[in-house]
Amino acid sequence: MTEVLENSMEAPKPVPALKSGGRNPQNTWQRWKESFRIAVAAILSNRLRSSLTIIGVVIGVAVVALVASLLEGAQKFITTQAAGLGPGIARVEKAAFQDFVGDAQQFEEAKAKRPDISIETLKALRERAGDRLEIGALVGGALPVRFGSQVINGVAIQGATSNISSLSTLKLDRGRELGEFDEQYRRDVCVIGADVADFLFPASDPIGKPIKLGAFPYEVIGVYAPLGSSLGASQDSFVQIPLGSFAKLFGARSRSIALLAKARPDVPMSDDDLDDWLRFGMRQVRRLQAGEKDDFSITTAKKVAAFAGTITAIAAAVLFPLTGIALVVAGIVVMNMMLASVTERTREIGIRMAIGARRRDILAQFLFESTILTVCGGCLGLLIAVGLVALLARLTTFAVGVPLWAAVAALCVSVTVGVAFGVVPAKRAAKLDPIEALRAE
Repeated sequence: MTEVLENSMEAPKPVPALKSGGRNPQNTWQRWKESFRIAVAAILSNRLRSSLTIIGVVIGVAVVALVASLLEGAQKFITTQAAGLGPGIARVEKAAFQDFVGDAQQFEEAKAKRPDISIETLKALRERAGDRLEIGALVGGALPVRFGSQVINGVAIQGATSNISSLSTLKLDRGRELGEFDEQYRRDVCVIGADVADFLFPASDPIGKPIKLGAFPYEVIGVYAPLGSSLGASQDSFVQIPLGSFAKLFGARSRSIALLAKARPDVPMSDDDLDDWLRFGMRQVRRLQAGEKDDFSITTAKKVAAFAGTITAIAAAVLFPLTGIALVVAGIVVMNMMLASVTERTREIGIRMAIGARRRDILAQFLFESTILTVCGGCLGLLIAVGLVALLARLTTFAVGVPLWAAVAALCVSVTVGVAFGVVPAKRAAKLDPIEALRAE
């Protein structure tokens, strides 16, 4: 009997904690899943309001993606154009725009005041270069080109030295190139671009045929392979003639030529070395003293790429903050609509808290709701941007596309806007007193 009493007086054994309480990861996941489900249901039950809420986010993200695409496309385009100079080739001209970034007036003044680069300059630079560099020249004008009854107006007429093909990306398709004999004796011969050949000679071989440049006849001796178009403009509508013939064709009017130079195959020389050599040679030819500014410009692919980077960086510094303002406004709209939603659903929040939902569950529900809204808006804005960019690329042949970093950034911005502007409404909902919430009508 005593034994029974003693056993009955023993302290009760501790009851193990329920799996549904505490910080059980599985339980936390279930609560988050439930909050997510309720958030989705709330969004779907108010489709019109949800759609109106995310319009700002859609527009903001679409604009951000479009700006990023256009800036990257512009940089690629300028770099591609620079690559048209050819590998290891530098261009010397009277004035180059990349030397006057942000000052168009100074650029125009330089073109007007600087001395022209003449054929004498070409000869003097060739003498100084000796066997180190190959140097050629190019100059341009425009005239109508005629064959029989076919006429093309405003064709680019290029006066060029005989080595121009080795100093550019031009490739001969048929016939022959301009030779030293043509240049020396100023022969009336020409090599034409693919578009000129297709238009004037649609069903016949142009080699050996006479065409008229303005009022002067020239014999076609070759046709260049197509270069394609750039920003919708053809690069194959040109006629190339010997440099001396150009002066004869256009008269004694003052025209500055452009010099093209590259190191000879047996002379190792980097782009920077070529730039330095040309600058030193031009300063000697021009007899510029120490301290005097260059009265010419030198362009290399490296310089053009740097110029493109500078321009796009300036544009990005201006445009991205403006699009950021649009996203902030969109975020404020989201927060305003979420605050209104909290006010409307006060009784619903009270019921949830009365049946066991904790404040953190209410907080998670409304954060999920704002984040889902903005992420959906971001995805829709990104799709719109992709469609517009694809249409632009198709209509203009401009090589542009939405870069991967822009797509990732757009989605990250959407999430950030949802979380940042959803915190205030979510905290307000979580702080509601359950009893007061239940009394709400």
